[in-house]
Formats: sequence, C-alpha cells, structure tokens
Amino acid sequence: MVDYLVQPVENKKWIWFKNSNNYLQLDDGLYRVFERLQRGKSRENTLLWCKEKFHLSNKQAIETVEILDSILQAQKIKFQANESKNDLIKKTELPPTYFSTKIYRFKTVYFQFSYSTLKIETQIHPLFAHIEVFETTTEAQQLKLFFSKGHYVLNLNGENIGSWRKNEDHIFKGQVFMALLNLAYRKTENDWLGVLHASAIGQNGQGILFLGDSGDGKSTASAIALANGFTLLADDFVPLDTAACVLNFPAAISVKKQALEMLSKRFPELLQAKEYELKSMNKTVRYLAPQSGELNPHPIKALVFIKYAKEIAFEIQTMDRFHAFQKVVTEAWLSPEEEKAHFFLDWISKVPIFQITYSDNHKMLDSLHKIFNDEY
Repeated sequence: MVDYLVQPVENKKWIWFKNSNNYLQLDDGLYRVFERLQRGKSRENTLLWCKEKFHLSNKQAIETVEILDSILQAQKIKFQANESKNDLIKKTELPPTYFSTKIYRFKTVYFQFSYSTLKIETQIHPLFAHIEVFETTTEAQQLKLFFSKGHYVLNLNGENIGSWRKNEDHIFKGQVFMALLNLAYRKTENDWLGVLHASAIGQNGQGILFLGDSGDGKSTASAIALANGFTLLADDFVPLDTAACVLNFPAAISVKKQALEMLSKRFPELLQAKEYELKSMNKTVRYLAPQSGELNPHPIKALVFIKYAKEIAFEIQTMDRFHAFQKVVTEAWLSPEEEKAHFFLDWISKVPIFQITYSDNHKMLDSLHKIFNDEY
C-alpha cells in the first residue's frame, strides 16, 4: 500500500505521495483505475475491468493500467539519502584561498559569503550587492561556495551541507538562497510550506504572485508594479510560510534587455548597472535593487499567470485551475511533511487564479488594483 492524500477538485483528484513528496493529477476515471491497483487488485483483473467500464480497446486498457501501475510502484520506494555521497561531501576539503569575500546584511543577520571563483561570485553576488555592507563583524554566518571534483559545494558555518553537479547550478543557487532564508528568519526547512518560482508584489499587507514560463515577464511585471506604488516582496524565489503567506526575500530583480528601455525611464540607475550574460539561461540581464522590503507575512490574494505579448493590449481571465496546479508544483520546492501537504492541497484548490496577457502597462496595473480590491 502507498501512503497518499487526495484532494477532490471538480471532476479531478489531486494526489500527494508521502514517500516521494510527489504530486499527481488524475481525472475521476483514471483515479478509479489507480484506486483498484492501490487496493491490491491484479493488473489482469484491473485490465479486464478497465476495458468493460470505459469501453477501451485492449491496447488502450493495457497502456492505461501499465502507466498507472508504474506510477504506483515508483511511489513505494521511499527516497533515501545517498550515505556514501554524504560522507564524500563531508570529507571534501575547503579551498586554501577564495576569489572574493563579501558581507551582506538582511534583517538583523550578517552573512559572510566566500566565493572560490569569479563564476560562482557572478551567480550570487549581483543579486545581493545592494545589501552588501563594508564593515567587519565576528557574528556573521559563514557561507563558503566552491567547486571541487566536478561539483558545486556549499559549506555552512564549517560544515559541507551539499554538493551539486556542474549542470545543477540552478539547484545549487536555490540551496544557497534557502540557507540564507533559514538563517535570516531563524527557521529550518520544516518551518516552510514551500518556495515557488514566481515573483511577489504587495499592497496593504496582502500579496499577489506572478507566475509563468521563463521569458513571460514575471520580473518585468514586478518592476513595473514597483515603479507604480506596489511593494516588491520577492523575485524568482518566493518563500511561503506554513499559512501560505509570502515573506520578503532580498534578491534583486533581473531585468532583461528588451525591458531595459521602458524600465530605465523610472529607474535610471539601470543604465549604469553592469550587464551580466547568463549563458546557462541564454539571456543577458541587469539587476535592479528592490526598495526595503516589508518583513511582515503577506497573505496571498491571488496567483496571476502573467505574460507580455505586444500584439495584445490587455486580457484577463480565470486560469484553468488544473493547468495552474501542474505549473506550480512542477517548479516549486514543497514541504515533504504530511500536514503541510494537506494544507497546500486545500489552499491551492481555493486561491483565486488569473491569467493576464498584456502590452498596455496601465491596464495591467489597473487589473492588479482590482484584484487586491476584490473587483473581479
């Protein structure tokens, strides 16, 4: 038997698997097949039942049962840390010297980052340059970031806590952010509902999350909102507490070339900002320092899947919840704890979700005010 939670949403079932911390979405028919296999019915028995119940061909029934059974079998394998890899990580020696050392301050906490190479510094420092301080302190949390034997390694206060392959630089970066987040808020990973790949803006103590594919314009929309009286809570890395409220994360906004001309009219400092080529993401960006963020948790008013399209002035519609669910869980880190998974499933089945496509900034901004004021 596999341990899982189910959240019914209209004619579908959203499923969370305890062993793997994976999410799955099935329509009611497929869920009934899944449930028979879960109860221990044989594949042969389920195959015959499936053909009769849903009037499927033999080939269709076989494919359906095989796919669902393989999913079910995969969830029976509990994820276990690779102990030999963990031992290897712990024994990895620190570099004798570092390319640079920077001290940052967020909230009341000091962080000393030691970067072993220019490449690693370029991945992290531009995002936090605006919170760099030029003072010495003996109370700083120590984070050493280096590359050893084909892996990125993160050392936190004298202990190597993880390593990631060269092509996992985005995961490495996320873990560095998570370490900073936990230290700043004096929490552990168990104290979070999750972290979403999104941007978050605030108004009057509430938040809206911008989501979408890379290149859709999440960060640009956040910068436009920031220029027009909204607060930036977080960009690209959005932490949610256990009540699904957004907390501030201090990373700068990445501004792509195509948005530079428009945003530099409001933020002229962008014209003097250094340009960075992010080869792994195939884009060139400059970084815009956010204003001092609000530190209080912001309940989420709505999720907004946002997309800039020059041929469309403005469109807003209610987003298909099932498509949105798949998008959110695919790109998020979500707590593996059952209580939090149950809360997340309930929350995302109810939170308002919109899709905005625009090229008219004024209409887009007006729609944000309306969402905050419950006018949709």
